[in-house]
Amino acid sequence: MTETRSIAIVGGGLAGVSCALMLAREGHCVTVFEEGKVGHGCSWGNGAQYNAGTSLPMAYPGVLWRALRWLADKNGPVRLAPRELPRNIPWLLRFIRTGKPETWESTYTALNALNAPCADLYRDMLGDNGWRKVFRPTGALHVYKDITPGGLDEQIASLRTSHNAAFEKISADQIRELEPGLSKDYQRGLYFPGSGYVDSPLTLVESLMERAAAYGVTLEKARVHSIEPGANLVTLHTSTGSHRYESVVVSAGIASRDFAKALGVSLSLTSERGYHVAFPGISGAVRRPVTDTGSAFVATPLADELRIVGIAEFDRVDAPLDEKQPEKLIACARAMIPDLQIEKVQRWMGVRPSTPDSLPIIGIHPKHSVILFATGHGHLGISGAPMTAALVCDLVAHRKPRISCDPYRLR
Repeated sequence: MTETRSIAIVGGGLAGVSCALMLAREGHCVTVFEEGKVGHGCSWGNGAQYNAGTSLPMAYPGVLWRALRWLADKNGPVRLAPRELPRNIPWLLRFIRTGKPETWESTYTALNALNAPCADLYRDMLGDNGWRKVFRPTGALHVYKDITPGGLDEQIASLRTSHNAAFEKISADQIRELEPGLSKDYQRGLYFPGSGYVDSPLTLVESLMERAAAYGVTLEKARVHSIEPGANLVTLHTSTGSHRYESVVVSAGIASRDFAKALGVSLSLTSERGYHVAFPGISGAVRRPVTDTGSAFVATPLADELRIVGIAEFDRVDAPLDEKQPEKLIACARAMIPDLQIEKVQRWMGVRPSTPDSLPIIGIHPKHSVILFATGHGHLGISGAPMTAALVCDLVAHRKPRISCDPYRLR
């Protein structure tokens, strides 16, 4: 039987709230600390799709040369601020190493183990009615403008097949059957029947928080200034005073890096800023998430808008929004959906906590066993949050984790 503990969650995003709900269901007394509104960070502005075993690490064999081409292209999806290059060199070196074939394959295995069960875990967390409220199991589509698959495409297909990730290779005509509004420039595609999207990422987080509250989870609207480990308790020094708990889970996005540093741990997290543009009132332009593989952007049909996400911008957390980045996404949307009628555009930028191997950081502080980390989900927060929460529960209970935590260790 699990020993009941008082536990604080630092961060009210999708991963933090998922941890709160699962821990509370196991009988723990849980408090979520969030300075702003729950679910209003990257959990609100993401691409809204979930990937059941289809996710790949950002780094793959040959990615260095493709990334250099993107960096050289002023209209490309990657931007590295020159002032941030010194800070990011160690991260970039690890990123390149992840692209080596043997490392890439083992990283995909770990990513697949984390993400593949996400739909079933969310159904368990939300219940059938709650799940149907926000989840749309429409499948997902990746489209290509080149006619013939390359060697890397075949490697990826073989890797997915070996892990039982369901996908279908489809022709240009089949693309048009699935998505009649797409450009005729797309010559082939991949359809992933096990993936889909959520109607509203914010509603997902709020629904999880409502379920958590029903299990006794409380929300403390406060800024956490520091975390002080003690002999038996951990003290959070916050804008509303000091609070003591038996355990703390740090799930604070990119701010987790600063908390870790103050606790003597260097996390391999970088500030990877992502952008989206939303076109309110547009429905039916696409029926499911569609990824343009050449430009690395995604179009997703949310409940009240068409959302276009993309851009990997490596810059300071507090740097202002770069107006050129949303314009790239608008241009990509027009190229993907030629008949798109845009009347209004909403622009957003958020900071992804990204690791060089695309694997989140889930583990216990090496010196303070009462402090855990659950952060670094990068582009894949919706897919990775529920299994992350399950692993956190296993670690708090000192039981064997349901999947190995070694790939997600503090690093």
